[in-house]
Amino acid sequence: MGPTHDCPLCTDSYDDRDRLRVHLEVEHRKSELAVYAVEHAARERSTDPDGRSPRSP
Repeated sequence: MGPTHDCPLCTDSYDDRDRLRVHLEVEHRKSELAVYAVEHAARERSTDPDGRSPRSP
């Protein structure tokens, strides 16, 4: 069995990325996806314990 693609918003997993994409489009609200994307991007940029971006003075 190959790698699985887990839904970041629920417990569903898919063998195919296209099936995951369809799942996200059909089962989750756009607002849920937008909130997840923004929060995930903010976590990726923030490496300091106080939440500052690495580019902050």
